[in-house]
Amino acid sequence: MMNSKLKYLQIFNFAFTAIAFFVSCQHSQNLTGKWQEIENKAILEFKDDHTFIAVDDMGMAVSGTYALDNNGNVRFEFKHSVSEVEIIDAKISLQGGVLTFYYGDTREVEKYRRVKP
Repeated sequence: MMNSKLKYLQIFNFAFTAIAFFVSCQHSQNLTGKWQEIENKAILEFKDDHTFIAVDDMGMAVSGTYALDNNGNVRFEFKHSVSEVEIIDAKISLQGGVLTFYYGDTREVEKYRRVKP
C-alpha cells in the first residue's frame, strides 16, 4: 500500500516538473539578433550580454541594457547623460516571427521582424 502511494507521488512529481519546465521554456523569448520595425526604418539589436542598440527612423541611436522575465516583460535601461538614466518597461509577444512591444504607459504598440539572427 505504501509503495503504491510513493510510486503515485513520484509520478505526480515527475509530471508536475515536466509541465513546469515546458511552460517556462514556452515563455522564454529569444530576442538576440537584429530586428526592424515593420512599418518604419527603426532597428533594434539585442545582444547575448543583455545589451541593446536602438536606431530610430531619423538615425538617432541609443544603447543600454535590457532584462527579460518569463512573463513576457522587458525592461530597457539607458543613459542620456552621466547621471540621467531612463527606464522603459514593455510587455512583449513573439509570434509568427513578429516581435510586438506593448507599452502600458502610452498604450503604444510596435511590431518588428527579425532581419538578422
